Amino acid sequence: MTAPNRIGVAAWQIGDSIWRIDARGERDAVALVVGQERIALVASDDQALPPLDEQFVRNDQLHFSFPQTDRSQFGFRLVVRPVPLEGCGADGTHIALELLVSVQTTLLDSHPTLDLVLPARGGARDEAGAQSGSRVYHADNGDFGAAVILGPQDVASSVAIDQPGEQRLRLFGEFLEKGVIRRARPWLVVDRTSGSVAPRWIRAASDALAESPLPLS
Repeated sequence: MTAPNRIGVAAWQIGDSIWRIDARGERDAVALVVGQERIALVASDDQALPPLDEQFVRNDQLHFSFPQTDRSQFGFRLVVRPVPLEGCGADGTHIALELLVSVQTTLLDSHPTLDLVLPARGGARDEAGAQSGSRVYHADNGDFGAAVILGPQDVASSVAIDQPGEQRLRLFGEFLEKGVIRRARPWLVVDRTSGSVAPRWIRAASDALAESPLPLS
């Protein structure tokens, strides 16, 4: 669901439940709202993101565009897609989302980074994924659980940042040549009924990610 006169806010409705995304950019960042908490995509080192310029829906995908400005070192696009999992259907309490992030810069010397930040009052941990080379990052809370799954192509260019009370994953970070587009594709799994995501959801998402080709655009 989107409102044509309210750019930066969108939601999926499943039954009587809403999964809401706030995506205004700048200091508001981009976030999936879970109760009173936010799972957020933010600029590293407390910098502001570029402001949101465009938002649209294509099939089951939600597209956001944040072009580079004079005050930012890079621009990026974000495509959010609910992922169907074998034996683990999305509902009002569980969901799996693919986050396809594409960064690009007009600068000659740039090392763009974005942080995916998950609240983790109950602790943060990571482990090897079920598929070779993949990795799972858990964020446990009293109210809900979340996990991020990275495929082998993203594990090599991402790093977990040690922060109290949160699971923070830094995406990209390497030198980016002018005009080149670099992509990352973390998968996010959220459980609003438990402090951690059940292993069967992790296995189902890991299997689906391994079988899913990286989109070309």
